[in-house]
Amino acid sequence: MTFYLILKIFTMMKLKSESTVISQAVNEWFTSYLPIAKGCSNHTQRSYFTALSQYMQFLQEEKKVTPSILSAESYSENNLNDWLLWLKKTRKCSNSTCNDRLSGVKSFIKFLSIKDVRFNAVYLSSKTIKPMRKVKVVHEEITQKAIKSLFSVIRTDSRTGKRDLALFYLMYSIGARIDEILSVRICDLHLHEYPNPNYLTIIGKGYKCRTPPILKDVTKVLLRYIEVFHSYNFDSHDYLFYSLYDGKKKKISQEAINKRLKMYAIKANEIDKCVPCSLHCHSLRHARATHWLEQGLNIVAIQRLMGHADIRTTMRYIFVSVEQKNKALATLESTSTLKLKKKWKKLPKGQSLLEYVGLKK
Repeated sequence: MTFYLILKIFTMMKLKSESTVISQAVNEWFTSYLPIAKGCSNHTQRSYFTALSQYMQFLQEEKKVTPSILSAESYSENNLNDWLLWLKKTRKCSNSTCNDRLSGVKSFIKFLSIKDVRFNAVYLSSKTIKPMRKVKVVHEEITQKAIKSLFSVIRTDSRTGKRDLALFYLMYSIGARIDEILSVRICDLHLHEYPNPNYLTIIGKGYKCRTPPILKDVTKVLLRYIEVFHSYNFDSHDYLFYSLYDGKKKKISQEAINKRLKMYAIKANEIDKCVPCSLHCHSLRHARATHWLEQGLNIVAIQRLMGHADIRTTMRYIFVSVEQKNKALATLESTSTLKLKKKWKKLPKGQSLLEYVGLKK
């Protein structure tokens, strides 16, 4: 037996099993790679965690994969395609959700291929899997009147009502994402710092910072809220909006706030049918972008206020209302058709057909 063959066998014996590599990679992916190396937001990390958890669940339940036989083959193209079907049929996921889950697992497979060359083949095969076709979502029109109706049903004679009005009013007024608002701490709020205008410091997606201004009406609501919820013994690093758990101020969950908003939307719908019952927090962000456009802001200013890196993303947020369409058509008519000589008003006798339709030179 040659020296090189002995060395090769010895090297292979020292290699970790594929199952061990996967287990260790999962831990490293979530504890250091995603939050530190990639700088992913908490929302993205939760999404990836859900995707990988569901894939492992699929392998265990449908493919009968145990820890001892977990390997690179577990991430084969066939398994990934079967998993997408399982998400559709068993978990009733939409095409958009399936694509998000697939993106998360493919990202993990890529990380595996970086850690160990034995996963290169499954990584290359996973790249050939195309995302499912998505049905383009048409957002319901939410008028400025509907927003007023929504806020009018929030009763402020209770602590929870005061909190909800302040939270939703602030979220709508600056067009913020739900997680951005729930992550705001008191030190991020800058009120009455003369000569600077009132503003809020927000850390958005990709840890991009922006400082949207806070309007006077919103400032009044926030100050009343702070007086009730933060009047005594507060820390500047406390969450602006919080829930008490074990005597500590904890971050409120997005699910809880979405439930509160839907409850108010159903109440508002009883007095104003323009308010969609299926309203959710991201709907307020879409509505704000549309209302800014209606109020005369240009698309670049809206892009900056919403914190979008690409203006095409902003364009997807804007809903062209029926009123705007009518105004556009009226403007088109006034600038083009009204300037034409109206040949059909007086029809002189003996006029030819070519003259009548304006084709005779």
